[in-house]
Amino acid sequence: MALGLSVFVLLLSNAMGDIFGLVIAGKLDALLFFKLIALLIPYVTAYALPLGMLTGTLIALGRLSSQHEITAMKSVGVGLGQVATSVFFLSSLGVVLGLIVNLHYAPQSRAAYKTLIASVVTENPMSFIEPRRFINEFPGAVIYAGEREGNRLGDIWFWKLNDAKQVELFMRGREGEVEYRKGENVLILTLRDGTTEQRKAAGEAGFTESGFNLLDFGELSFEWSLDSVFQTQAARPTRVKDMTFAQQMKLRKSLKEREAAAGSGLSGERLEVQYYVQENCAYAFSVFSLAIFAVPLAIRVGRRESYANLGLALLDAMAFYAMMVAMSWMEGRVALRPDLLIWLPNIIFQSLGLYFLARVNWH
Repeated sequence: MALGLSVFVLLLSNAMGDIFGLVIAGKLDALLFFKLIALLIPYVTAYALPLGMLTGTLIALGRLSSQHEITAMKSVGVGLGQVATSVFFLSSLGVVLGLIVNLHYAPQSRAAYKTLIASVVTENPMSFIEPRRFINEFPGAVIYAGEREGNRLGDIWFWKLNDAKQVELFMRGREGEVEYRKGENVLILTLRDGTTEQRKAAGEAGFTESGFNLLDFGELSFEWSLDSVFQTQAARPTRVKDMTFAQQMKLRKSLKEREAAAGSGLSGERLEVQYYVQENCAYAFSVFSLAIFAVPLAIRVGRRESYANLGLALLDAMAFYAMMVAMSWMEGRVALRPDLLIWLPNIIFQSLGLYFLARVNWH
């Protein structure tokens, strides 16, 4: 039940940004909506499994402890290890499930989710151009129109972005028109009485005055091939963090061979691959780490009320994930070996859990 609640909350937070906006605007039918939700489930399960195990353990054992059932068990010779056996067994199964999901199904479902979102946009791109809304459904661009009446637009803003999400080109027109040629899958945007700004990369000149060129225009039209846009997006190399385990290991092997040929040590590229492999494994093993930590915590401070234990679980989970985020800040530092440091939160929580478990069992 705790796992189901965690999945629901995380699904809700992830769907708020992409899916619900499309549903409210009438751009998604029921079938596509449920397909997108189903594709998000493996992605959120990586975070829901540890939280669900932690919450379930605190609620179950906290209730037993508050009703003095643990004391009654000890009085008839049932040790704390026997009480916690089912928790450790279920958390071990959770680790296995987490490894399968994190290393294979989550990256696959995320890629399929992005592909399905793109297909929704290409089917009827004109419906996405709404007044007074920043339109970011088109890869590599953001569009804003202050008003729209048919094909006519007023107060048009257009930003073209590079792969690093930095602005390469900015245009603004007092008014203009938008047209879609379905046969050619081309979007034509015409701006009038406006200004265009061509920016250089941040590494060349930053955003200083010498870093961009300004040009006023009376009328400016350009064609935007949606086929080209989405094909370019699809043709881009998959990010390391979005690869499956098999893809990551294949890339790691090729990078290792390249390093051996060059006679160099661990490169930043191979470190990045190893970091994300270890991160996925660390999140899976966090199911067991949080379970070990939750057992003595539930017995010592567990409450009869489920909401109190739920709050305690959220605090513990926030502490664990905050440590994981802190470890991720070391990602690009080869000398610190972040691919090994990412296991530190697991080690800390397991060590604390075993220590408190021994103290509770002794008393």
